[in-house]
Amino acid sequence: MGSPPPLSHPARVLAMDRGEWQEAASGLGLALARIAENRAQDDAMCLLTFVAAARLALHRGDQNGTHRQLARAMRARPSATYVLPFVAVRLRLQLAKVYLALADLSAARQLVREIDDILSHRPALGTLTGEVDEFRSLLSSSAAPEAIGRSPLTAAELRLLPYLQTHLTVAAIAERLFVSKHTVRTEVKSIYRKLGVSSRNDAVQKATTIGLLGA
Repeated sequence: MGSPPPLSHPARVLAMDRGEWQEAASGLGLALARIAENRAQDDAMCLLTFVAAARLALHRGDQNGTHRQLARAMRARPSATYVLPFVAVRLRLQLAKVYLALADLSAARQLVREIDDILSHRPALGTLTGEVDEFRSLLSSSAAPEAIGRSPLTAAELRLLPYLQTHLTVAAIAERLFVSKHTVRTEVKSIYRKLGVSSRNDAVQKATTIGLLGA
């Protein structure tokens, strides 16, 4: 019997969202090789594979690999236009999530502006529009870039901070940041210690007071 076919991109994304990274990685290298072989790196349907590869590299702590795959997706993203609105928005939303995980708020905001432009042409995208709104809210409450220089928190802690305003569990936050639950727990404890608080609500209030979160 031959090996099972590689997961499609949507299946990989769902596997990553569930924290099933080994399953998500299945066939990803083959998919990237096929894209290179067929010189399809500018095909809109292939760009989501680059984003999946970036997420996987980030999860593995491979910063160079993460930025390499992000660069490939960003260079080719103009080919994903409102002609294929669902793909174009999904691509940019996934890209923006990775940039937020890297604490690159400028890039994430630029991608949201591009999403808004696509939605102005094709507004009816069902539940995907709700996902965009949820991400937009999270991004707007994230620390401004200039706050990083004066903040006692690290970039990793700053990217986690907005999630403390939500009702998401540690496991759910870990999935969105592409890190382990242990990492989230460690960073939360560090945030509490640095802000001089002992609870999630107190951390949010203190961070808002000192300008690390939007009011």
